[in-house]
Amino acid sequence: MARYQRNPQTAGRIIDGQAFVVTPDDNKLHTLNGAATLLWTLAASGASVDDAAAALCREYEIDDATARTDAAACLDDLVARQILVVAS
Repeated sequence: MARYQRNPQTAGRIIDGQAFVVTPDDNKLHTLNGAATLLWTLAASGASVDDAAAALCREYEIDDATARTDAAACLDDLVARQILVVAS
């Protein structure tokens, strides 16, 4: 099962519950929404889709199927934007 981690080349901070992440390749500042901030925080120690879905269920009180779909989509988006990487 794939595990997701923060891209070590990025710099990020959480301010008032919202993550702001700079990606160095394109020098962009990314402002993450609440769910993405939660998953970015979780990825600090490595997280799977299951871990991410469980966190979304706890935080937003949604069903498991919705949480898994949303977690997978969010993680894929964060990888595409080079905010997270898939751990080998």
